[in-house]
Amino acid sequence: MKKIFAILSLILVLSSCDDTEPARFGGEQTLVYFPQSTANLDVVIDDVGELQLQINTTTLSDSDRTVTIEIVNEDLDGDGNPETTVDPENFDLPSNTATIPAGEFFGFITIKGIDNSVETTPELLVLRITDAQGAIINDAPVEVRVRQICPIPEGSFTGPYLLEQTTPIHPANGVPSFETQVVDVFQNGGSTERAFTAVWLEGAGIGQPPSTIPFDLSCNNILVTSDSIGTGLTCGDGPITLGSASQTGNYDPTDDSSFTLIISEYILDGGCGVAPPLVTEFNLTKQ
Repeated sequence: MKKIFAILSLILVLSSCDDTEPARFGGEQTLVYFPQSTANLDVVIDDVGELQLQINTTTLSDSDRTVTIEIVNEDLDGDGNPETTVDPENFDLPSNTATIPAGEFFGFITIKGIDNSVETTPELLVLRITDAQGAIINDAPVEVRVRQICPIPEGSFTGPYLLEQTTPIHPANGVPSFETQVVDVFQNGGSTERAFTAVWLEGAGIGQPPSTIPFDLSCNNILVTSDSIGTGLTCGDGPITLGSASQTGNYDPTDDSSFTLIISEYILDGGCGVAPPLVTEFNLTKQ
């Protein structure tokens, strides 16, 4: 295997004098846009859910501004599939317009979810802005991930956990993927989303920064929620990344004393010549 080493990056910090122009009240150049490209609409199993999706404007107005939204059903990326994949029976868009109130920089559009056939694997409701009463619009779509969740008690599955690798050390690594250690598990967005930070291949002594491992407590299954978790390491041909596995960890929603987590290593192998995926399982035990 090729030698793994740390990626060095140069961070340029751009600064300027304190001459920022304040927003103009009723200014001529007004942009209306979604401030985020993705959002989750969490639908409680056999129940409902609701998302308040924010819409921003760059200037103030002395009257309410109406923003028109449409559902994107066509194929934007050329893969032969429509962008919106969620069944219409699983959501309700009460209105295709939102209001940015006078004197405000943002407003909201409400989307409701109904668990008729929602699954834990997210389906997409893709929206874009089509009109904002003459303002310039950014029509870049926002992807709303409609998914089923099983509620867990507030504050559970957070705090200090002992992280222990149960899979044998991979020969490609030579050291544990993550050293046995206590990590701080924290809420990472939605009510069922969690994360912790740890250094991948810390035992190799290379000096790379910690990685953030995001995961979701998805109705008794634990899913890693990114396929591009950076490690700060390479073999000279791009980054080495971690991500989700076809297998899932598990948890008991009534007992947060322990759970399992499964991670795929070398989603991108950085030129190391490692055939992915290397699948690694961990136990986390509350301290």
